[in-house]
Amino acid sequence: MGDLIAAIDQGSSSTKGAVFDDEGGVRAVAAVEVSSRTDGDRVEDDPLDLARGVETVLAELRRAGPLAAVGLACQRSTCLLWERGSGQPLTPAVSWQDRRATAAARSLAPRLAEEVARRTGLRLSPHYAALKLRGLLEADPALQARAADGEVVAGTLDAFLVHRLTGSPSTEPGAAGRTLLYDLEADRWSPELCAAFGIPQPSLPALAPSASQRGAAAGVPLLALAGDQQAALLGHGGWRAGTIAVHFGTGAFVLAATGAAPRRHPGLLTAVLASSPAARRFQLEGSVSSAGSAVDWACAVTGIELETLGAAELDPERLPWVLPAFAGLGAPWWRPEARPVLAGMTPATRPEELVLGVVAGVAQRVLDNLEALTAAGVSIEVVRVSGRLGRLDGLIGLLADAGQVAVERTEEETGLRGIAGLARLTATGEESALLRPPAVGSRRLPRWPEARARRLRERWREFVEHAATVAPWPPLLA
Repeated sequence: MGDLIAAIDQGSSSTKGAVFDDEGGVRAVAAVEVSSRTDGDRVEDDPLDLARGVETVLAELRRAGPLAAVGLACQRSTCLLWERGSGQPLTPAVSWQDRRATAAARSLAPRLAEEVARRTGLRLSPHYAALKLRGLLEADPALQARAADGEVVAGTLDAFLVHRLTGSPSTEPGAAGRTLLYDLEADRWSPELCAAFGIPQPSLPALAPSASQRGAAAGVPLLALAGDQQAALLGHGGWRAGTIAVHFGTGAFVLAATGAAPRRHPGLLTAVLASSPAARRFQLEGSVSSAGSAVDWACAVTGIELETLGAAELDPERLPWVLPAFAGLGAPWWRPEARPVLAGMTPATRPEELVLGVVAGVAQRVLDNLEALTAAGVSIEVVRVSGRLGRLDGLIGLLADAGQVAVERTEEETGLRGIAGLARLTATGEESALLRPPAVGSRRLPRWPEARARRLRERWREFVEHAATVAPWPPLLA
């Protein structure tokens, strides 16, 4: 086999790709934009457009030279129905961002929430695929009957893309977990959860390890498949315990590898990081529902350009306090009814201080998740940060100072590097590509005394407890 590995990351806003050599060097890059359709709680994509985007990026990457393999990372929880025989979509791809199943999740919670958490390591939420797939099937009894016979596939986007690329639908444990139909301990589809959600088990795609041969995509062996956040953790060097990945996008994801056995914490999510035919590795995951979106709001209402604040320091004691709960309060608090709260404003507060207060609130929410990881027994040696907000020196500094931890800023496309490393593991059986640390742009060590960090975090927890109780007020008018 040659030494060039192609990596593709199919995301919510774009499909990106890169070619890596056996030393980790980037030989080529490619990207196409993604356009979603949004109407209130409805967020959908054209699955054929997404498939064509992946095919276009792969064709561009092949110009770099003979490819030994390709790995595919994919946005999680987005799902659809399609024909098993032809691979043709039968519905739009319902985005992970789609919230139309909120009422269904609420009604099922008393009966299913505990079982879902026990079997899957996740929470019963409209974010995940099971309720979306249930809605698609209930909307068309004919499709429901065909799904029961296995003629229709009900699955996540990654399985559809694999079908289009190789001719056969399959998924992997990390993505399967986002359906709420995957039994984490047993490593199989759960008949009990399939029945509870009304998803015929014959309609589900085949389940195969993340690092395994899945056929060929345009003549190139497809050797790795993973969720985009799992791939990002791998790219951050998270195959090795002690490395925590934080990626800032619309929200922020905080991820840590936990080794060969699943680890549970009531405030965090447990999932498969990656698997091979011989073993599985697990992760704990926390999330901040509003990170980049909250900062974008603050920039829009103040007219401040975020780039002008890149070098500004964050001193929470001199800034407004903001709970950035624009989409509820996620891990480890899990209060979906919470709303944004702003406190400590004075007539002297300047517009840039409001923006920096929101950034500080996002940093504090990340620290909530880091503390939950510590409580779960995870050893934190370094926090590696990527994404647009990760370019802000003040945010990096506050994470290091208040978290009392070393923080490193890494390259942007860690997901591509991670999925390429997983493909190389399949091709060679060697972990070296996954053990290679990413390029680090800067490293920040704590500068605050431990006592100051502890006081700030105690005050923040008190603030969240008060803010989360007043956030739903006033009640909305009918």
